[in-house]
Amino acid sequence: MTSSEDQPTRVVRSVQHAAGIMRALGASSDSMSMSELARRVSLSKPATYHLLKTLELERFVVKDSGSRYRLSWGVYELGSSVIRSVDLARVARPHVDDLAVAVGEVVLVGILDEGTVLYLDRAASADATDMLAGAGRRTAMHATASGKLLLAYQSEDAIQSIIDAGLPARTTATAHDPAALKKELDAIRVNGYATCWQEFDVSLSSIAAPLIDYTGATVAALTIAGSSTSITPQSLPKLLALLQPAAEAISAELGAPAVLRVIR
Repeated sequence: MTSSEDQPTRVVRSVQHAAGIMRALGASSDSMSMSELARRVSLSKPATYHLLKTLELERFVVKDSGSRYRLSWGVYELGSSVIRSVDLARVARPHVDDLAVAVGEVVLVGILDEGTVLYLDRAASADATDMLAGAGRRTAMHATASGKLLLAYQSEDAIQSIIDAGLPARTTATAHDPAALKKELDAIRVNGYATCWQEFDVSLSSIAAPLIDYTGATVAALTIAGSSTSITPQSLPKLLALLQPAAEAISAELGAPAVLRVIR
């Protein structure tokens, strides 16, 4: 058996050509006609037309009244999402390191991406467990403190889509009942933090607090994770006393309104 990584790369020409059109528009100081674009990217007019129509439908290009094309706000939105992730990781890094040392556990920064938790950063004390996810890994929304924290601040439609996709029971403690999960999400919004008691793995537990940006939106979860023998309901108050100020400090650097930073 060979993995997909061992297979020769198949270049999708239409995607390559669409990227060429967007780069050409981005490099131009003015809007461009379809004919100009076709010449610039060395494509036929029919091919250029169909690519432009598709990009227009996807809100990456817009056509003005003179039938000339320019990049649209959809490109800006994509770029902004990358910038937010990069800025978030940069801003959070020193706080993540300090928190990991203070609690003696693993500290994670996770975002919601494609219906899962994507971890952007990870720090660990010397004595922390090595069983936890690292940067670039994904975990389930409903079975982790990070995921439930992020899910709690999503729209009802987004929450329902996660429920409709299924809530598999990772352990006997996993909240796989939709009504129970929604009740827990309500509690998270009231309390300002989420917990996971052996719900993803019987040997692991975690607690998470929101990271809030300048728009007032919860953009990430700051999570302390570790052995279920050290992260317990009994240790929760002491851990929250370290987690929440760190989350508030990161949120302040992200420009969160002062009234939203204090989550205790």
